Amino acid sequence: MIMMGFFIISFLLLVLFGTKIYQSISRNEEDSALSRTLSSYLHTASKMNEAGIYTEEKEGKLVLTVKDGDTGFGNRIYLHEGYLVEDFGKLDDELNASSAMQIGETSVFEVEKISESLLKISTSDGQVYISLFEKEDR
Repeated sequence: MIMMGFFIISFLLLVLFGTKIYQSISRNEEDSALSRTLSSYLHTASKMNEAGIYTEEKEGKLVLTVKDGDTGFGNRIYLHEGYLVEDFGKLDDELNASSAMQIGETSVFEVEKISESLLKISTSDGQVYISLFEKEDR
């Protein structure tokens, strides 16, 4: 009887510890995937039109704008309520955060121009470097 109780308690402890370890591994993988996703998204979005990337201050927010050629439209990426969001619209219109797509959770969004042809975009998950090209350079 004592032996059976020992095995049952051991089994329950094993299940409990296994569950905690699985949750920890799962959480770490999710955080890592989010970091890669956010960085990859910023890199991909900026590569759409490298000659039309600029930053501006709009409605009190830092906005990374990627122009859509010469159409007058573009993607605007900015921090809104703890999330990096992107909306697509006319470049001179107001930001539309209510319909913007959430890219990922972050508390930091900074864009620094390193040189005439290099931007550094920082979020709480890391940094992305973007090469800027003029249309003639391509």
